[in-house]
Amino acid sequence: MKKLLSTLLVSTAVFAGAQAVSADQNIVANTDADIAVAGTLGADNTKPDAKIPEGDKDWINVTLPTEAIFYNKTTDPIIKSPTYNLVNNSGRPVKISLDKFTPSANNSAALPSNFDLTLDVTGDKVVTQSTSLVKGGALSAAPGDLLILANSVDQQAATDSPQPNPTAVTKNKGTFTFAGQATATTDLNLAYTLSLKFEAVKFQ
Repeated sequence: MKKLLSTLLVSTAVFAGAQAVSADQNIVANTDADIAVAGTLGADNTKPDAKIPEGDKDWINVTLPTEAIFYNKTTDPIIKSPTYNLVNNSGRPVKISLDKFTPSANNSAALPSNFDLTLDVTGDKVVTQSTSLVKGGALSAAPGDLLILANSVDQQAATDSPQPNPTAVTKNKGTFTFAGQATATTDLNLAYTLSLKFEAVKFQ
């Protein structure tokens, strides 16, 4: 059975690290000063109390697939796709955003004129549930926030109660899938790169 089939390689990017913030001291009419120094060797970014600066990219610890697919059949224009998991293992919430959706240079130049494709996400704190990637056979993807995953103990904020039971943690998980339609009378093998960005959300 002939199918419209596409394989997507998922690439990721993270925002630049943040500067540490601490209280200052003023040295006036004195010739010396002491600064308390705390060091952590082997900091574990899955723990909310890890000594990592707020907003630093070192908080980012997300599990996601390296490849994804969508397809349809010549007898059915509806596009189908598996559901893929996104899991935040970090001690801080992580915001996931769409950066870009890039076609392979080997893709067919003649795509179906009714080819529509969306990226659909679910999660505890969804910003954009459905994002258009292709509309009428032309790329339509625009950068934008998708969702925010809670940290490894279900906290979206420092004031939230942590979930002590690892098997009961749910808010750190999200999903994505592809949907849409296209009329294809023969096999069209397409390839794209779905590029995402991650940002560690500061605990206020």
